[in-house]
Amino acid sequence: MPRTRRDVLASLAGVGVAGFAGCTALDAGESESESDDSALDAAALREVRELGSPAFPARVPVPIAESYLERGRARARELLASCPETMSPEEVPNEAVREIYAEAYADAAEDLEQTTADETPFEALRGLRYDRGAAAMAKGTYDAAVGDLTEADVRDEAESIRADIESFRLGTRYFGDEPDRALVVYEAVENLVTAASRYLDNTDEYSRYAGSAPRVGELLDAVESARASLDGARHVRDRYLASIADPVDFTDAFESTASSLAGITEDRRAEYPEEGFESIIEGEGFDLEELEPTPAEDLLLETFVEVEDGVQNVREGVRRGRFATALVDAHTAETHRRAFEDAVTAIKRGRYESVESAAAVRDAKLGALEALEAARSDGSNPHLTRRALVDIAHMVGRGDDYLRDDYYDDGDPRAVRNAVSAYATTEFVARETPGVSAWVLGTLAAERGGVGD
Repeated sequence: MPRTRRDVLASLAGVGVAGFAGCTALDAGESESESDDSALDAAALREVRELGSPAFPARVPVPIAESYLERGRARARELLASCPETMSPEEVPNEAVREIYAEAYADAAEDLEQTTADETPFEALRGLRYDRGAAAMAKGTYDAAVGDLTEADVRDEAESIRADIESFRLGTRYFGDEPDRALVVYEAVENLVTAASRYLDNTDEYSRYAGSAPRVGELLDAVESARASLDGARHVRDRYLASIADPVDFTDAFESTASSLAGITEDRRAEYPEEGFESIIEGEGFDLEELEPTPAEDLLLETFVEVEDGVQNVREGVRRGRFATALVDAHTAETHRRAFEDAVTAIKRGRYESVESAAAVRDAKLGALEALEAARSDGSNPHLTRRALVDIAHMVGRGDDYLRDDYYDDGDPRAVRNAVSAYATTEFVARETPGVSAWVLGTLAAERGGVGD
């Protein structure tokens, strides 16, 4: 029997997502007519899972220095080396404190030993806050237990870090070389600064160890993690600026564009009912009870929930002066709104009403892989587009998880429905991503003209 087009696509999937540019996902009708694979059995679905998932690790278009990463690791090693592996009963009679300390020390040591070959430099930079924080937890607990450190000492240090964070935030303007790259760089910087503040804020809200040596360790963990996040933000910003010969100031344009898109995304959300998801679905002409046993329901929910969250996040970013973050959140809100509309159209045309075969699940995954690669290959605004894809590509892996042998029971339609909805969500969102990147950056270009840049 001649190989069908689906067979060719499936064979390509095994060597990675890069082979899918220019292909088109098959619909359910083609699936039924071209394949005898109609069973929803575990073996057939295992083959779908084994097609693999695309790799979209987080990265930033800045040359992260290896020497910086090594200094961060050395800092963690130094913190851990300054205290013993175990506490003796003579120096610390409290057995509970000794046990907590032993666990903290072991966790920190394990973190320092772990290496990830596939980790990007940016992921390594972000990971330093966990390594340094874990080592600080051990050191703070030990020093407090033997009387060398108090909670007041650490809180004084926390206030100093807060001042450094605020100084950095106020001193950072959006200088860059071109908007696509600058937007992604400064969103990463803002996220690192936000993480630094959150570590300190959380110490006042949550605690596992009130009034004890481990509580001091917990506080020192937060302080060191905050310091590491701030160090990372400073490194990303400074390395970016060092790579630019003649930087342009995008500050006013970022602020005005973020404010403009906040209003636009809110207006577009207001076109839908306010009462909740059920009313939104009914407003599109669907019967929710009829949708409940189908992949269509989760597809609509997965796309629209990001519209809701994105609109709120845009306004919050503007309010807090995180304008690069607000622009990326506007991208998220609009991409998912368009994907929701695409999904509505597809469902009204009869797609995603049921899953009759493993071939249909395979087609849904191939559609997701193809859409991701097509978007990644779009060269118009590569930095923002790829940044957006990082937030959606993981859903392919989520779909695969539904098909795991320890989750899936042979013939269970729920698992395949969940998998198909995850793959379909990825496909619809990825297809819209390049166009929304052009929309965001096009609006930014128009705003730059308005502020005289």
